[in-house]
Amino acid sequence: MKLLVSLLLLAGVVFAGPIDGKWVSERKMERDGQSMTIVQTFELKEEGGKVTGKFSMKFGEMEPPPGEIKDGKLDGNKFSFSTMISTPNGDMKTMYSGTVEGSVLKGNAEREGGQARPFEAKKQ
Repeated sequence: MKLLVSLLLLAGVVFAGPIDGKWVSERKMERDGQSMTIVQTFELKEEGGKVTGKFSMKFGEMEPPPGEIKDGKLDGNKFSFSTMISTPNGDMKTMYSGTVEGSVLKGNAEREGGQARPFEAKKQ
């Protein structure tokens, strides 16, 4: 019985997608002469090449409501997905793309109508 339970647990680890799990990104930003830290948390799940999940964000003292991962894809170790948050300045869509490199997501984040910036999140 113990062997069966151990094998089932191991199978769950083996079959979990490389992007499945909780990922956290932190970066510093200057705004109006003040420094703030932006923390983003992504809870991702892949099935059949489709990535779904939830995300949350905190920047400074602001914490917009959590949102859903949209348009998510995983092909090998290459990922892409988008997020949308509502802020006092309006809705903000961000597209993420890059690669899964072990316990790190690396790539770019690009706000709609903005420039791409480097993106990195670590698996928790």
